[in-house]
Parts: sequence; structure tokens; C-alpha cells
Amino acid sequence: MRASGWRSRPTRTTLHGETPYSPTSLLRALTADPYQVDPLRAQNDPAAEPTPPDTPATRTVTLLLAIALGFTVVIAVADLRAEATSADGPRALLEQEVRDSRAEVAELETLQEELEGQIAEHQQTVLEREDSGSAERLAEAEGSGAAVAMEGPGAVLVLEDSAPLPSASGSGVINRVMDADVQVAVNGLWAAGAEAIAVNGQRISATSAIRTAGSAILVDFRPLSPPYRITALGDPTALQEAFTAGEAGAYFDELTTRYGISVSWETPDQLTVPARPIGTLREAARVPEAGDQPAPDQTQEDPS
Repeated sequence: MRASGWRSRPTRTTLHGETPYSPTSLLRALTADPYQVDPLRAQNDPAAEPTPPDTPATRTVTLLLAIALGFTVVIAVADLRAEATSADGPRALLEQEVRDSRAEVAELETLQEELEGQIAEHQQTVLEREDSGSAERLAEAEGSGAAVAMEGPGAVLVLEDSAPLPSASGSGVINRVMDADVQVAVNGLWAAGAEAIAVNGQRISATSAIRTAGSAILVDFRPLSPPYRITALGDPTALQEAFTAGEAGAYFDELTTRYGISVSWETPDQLTVPARPIGTLREAARVPEAGDQPAPDQTQEDPS
């Protein structure tokens, strides 16, 4: 048998004792004549691997591999899109759950209105049977507590976000109406003599809360969307004049001038503000008497 083996070819060196592939040798070649680097490599290093031949067979194999890779990528992307848009996808399930929850809330609100109407009818019957003036006093108290819907003339103050404004970055900036702006508008209408106020259909009372959660304005934990229509019952002319002449009018003049917030008025012939949902009823254990003293503080001081 003939022993198999290989012999390493001697590596040629340059005049400076460097191999053709050393960084210093390549740097010298680039500095001297960049166009002769590739020919020098082939001459100085005969052991360098030759470039694979460019034949029709290699071209065909390369084309087939590229087609197979592209086909695999297309199938993977199609499967991901089909899974994301299918009826059983996470997004579709969440959207359906939101729709079902909204439908259930609407049904419960309708049922609540029907039950409240029945309670009001029975309550009216009992009050008329017991005392003729009780029903009138109750109606007055409910009107003060925003527990009944009201109709009449009035004005609607409309607040809208600004149009896209130019900025230094070139993109349009939109200044949005904030919860503080709605609070100023509501307080200004109360000061102008409004008898009842509602913001986008949400009745405002003495215990209503107007605040921000994320990017949404909430009225009694119900989100609102722009434009914000603040309905106020009363004399339309008197409401507008008193609002404009007051502090709220000056506030919104500056808001419009500096930030582009749109402020406008509407005066329909007849307006309606809905009733506020009835809250939790509370009753005292007994009626306090005039001579009752407040309960003493039970906290004990430190003797030291």
C-alpha cells in the first residue's frame, strides 16, 4: 500500500519578511499601487483557492436554491398573516369580547331605565296616597340632584382639538382639549346662570368628576371623545354674554389664540339634558336631635 499524506507548500515572503496575506503586506501593496493587489495575490500565493467556475450548472443550482428560499419565506409570511387575521386569532377574539361587553352594557342600561321608571311610578303612587306635598318636594329635590331629565332653551358650547399646526420637525402638531379646559367651561357656565349642564350626554351634578385617564377625558368614569359638546339650559343670550365676559371667556380666548383650540356656540330651539344615574342610597340609623353632641375622639395620647 502507498501511504497517503499531504505536504505543506512553502509560504513565500516579501522583501520585508512578510507573507502576502499579512496586514502589513496588504497595506504596503495598497499604498504603492491599489490596482495591482489582486494580481499580486495570485502571483505571490499560488496556494490560494481559485474562484469557483461560473458554469450553467452552478447558475442553475443557485437559481433553484434562491427560488426554494423565497418560496419558504412566502409560505411563512402567509401563515403568520392568516393566523393574525383569522376568526380564532387573538385580536379577533378581543374585538369580539369588546363588542359583546358593549352589547351587554347597553342591555343592562335599558333594563335599568325600565326599572327606574317602574320605581318612580310606584313611588309617586305611594307619595300621593300619604301626603299631597311629598311628591312636589321630591321632584324639587330630584331636580337639584340631577336625578331627572330636563328640557328647555339653552346654548351648546363646543370645544374641539386644534387643526394640525406646523412644528420645527415638519410634522403637524395637534393641541388637544384637556380635562382642565372642560372643567373651566362647566364652571363658567354655572357662573353664567345655567340651570342644568351635560357634557356629551353625561349629566353634571355637584358630585361629578371630570378627569383624564391616558388620552381620554372621563366624566364620572365614562370616556368622552371630541368634539366636546357642553349643553347648558337657560337663556341662550344671557349664557353666552355672561360666559364671554367672565374669567372663562378670557381663558378660552387665550386658549384659542395660543394653541388653536376651536371654541364655538350653538343655540338650538330646544335642548335636553339626561338624568344622572341614581347612586347608592344611604340612610341614617336615627334622626339626630338638636341636643346631640358629637362623639368624643377615641384616640389616646401617648402618656410620655
